[in-house]
Amino acid sequence: MRVSVVVAMGFAAALGGCGGGGGADTLNCGYLSGDNCWKATAAMATGCLPPSSETGVISADGSTCTYASGDVVTFTPPLVFPLPDTPKWNFTVKTASGASCLSYADDASGGITLTVQGQTVRETAQGSTGLKLTCPDGASYSSANALSLLGCPDANLFDSLPGTGYGFDNSSVSLSLTATSNASSSMDIAVFSCQKATP
Repeated sequence: MRVSVVVAMGFAAALGGCGGGGGADTLNCGYLSGDNCWKATAAMATGCLPPSSETGVISADGSTCTYASGDVVTFTPPLVFPLPDTPKWNFTVKTASGASCLSYADDASGGITLTVQGQTVRETAQGSTGLKLTCPDGASYSSANALSLLGCPDANLFDSLPGTGYGFDNSSVSLSLTATSNASSSMDIAVFSCQKATP
């Protein structure tokens, strides 16, 4: 049985545009539907991620997923099947040449960090219900009540919010970055699809 889940950071995953200027601007529904630094940063990975038509092979110790193309996903800590219902993701993706493409990490406080080709977006909890998004250019956006973002017209049961969508069973796992659709693509960005080696 395959489990599919969409997870947004914290209550709703922090969202936001990457406008200029310092200080904290407000996260709101306009940022959810518009261009923002989460979308821009994630889009930078599309040219270096493993081909979505391929499935990588998970190593015996669960630490890597290697593609025929030579791309490698490294999991820290290694994957252990069966996966928990809500895994904490910490992985890096490198191309066949060894160049860094993307890294993603869930932290213990419910925050996430996405780094693509040296550009980093961070989402962190602020108090009991707030969220803050920090963009690669240093601009930050915050909401004191992230629960209010769940009422946005485009929230669409979390899959329009920055975070991950993933599916897994006892021998395979796949993951995409959610809330990455833009004018040129309505699809989430597929990061990896991996399968345990056949005995």
